[in-house]
Amino acid sequence: MKSLLRAVDRVNQFVGLSVCHLYMICATVTVYEVAMRYFFNAPTQWAFEVVMVVCASAWALSGPYITMRRSHIAITVIYEHIHGRAKFWLDTVILLVSITAMFTFVYALWDPMFHAIRGLERSGTSFNSPEPLILKTLLFVGALLYGIQLIVNLIKHITDDGVPKSTELPGD
Repeated sequence: MKSLLRAVDRVNQFVGLSVCHLYMICATVTVYEVAMRYFFNAPTQWAFEVVMVVCASAWALSGPYITMRRSHIAITVIYEHIHGRAKFWLDTVILLVSITAMFTFVYALWDPMFHAIRGLERSGTSFNSPEPLILKTLLFVGALLYGIQLIVNLIKHITDDGVPKSTELPGD
């Protein structure tokens, strides 16, 4: 069981660390577009769609990694005042609600993703990129990985085998 949990952690760590480089592509394309538009008066037709697809892809696929590390932004005013078993049960409820919400989201994403893939959906703009197909597919994949990571975190929480907040995996 531990090897399966570790495999899920490793997949999400690999994906999360891999997509962080996409933000540099977004910044580079944005700088290029600004230079073309304002210095050469020759705006591109593709830059906005490329930046949107690349940035949204990075965002959708980084959630499972952040969840694996348990380093989401959180409002901890109440949480920091709770101790002992109450904190354990609060964490358990939070994980169960999160799992339910994420798999409801995965279920809701299935049909739009399936239709986008089946119809090879395109944006319909002058660039006519496959943006909807890419985004709907990656949003589904990211949400599925996120939900699976939440289940792993719940198992670790219940078995008291969790990773401390914001730390890398042991051996990294």
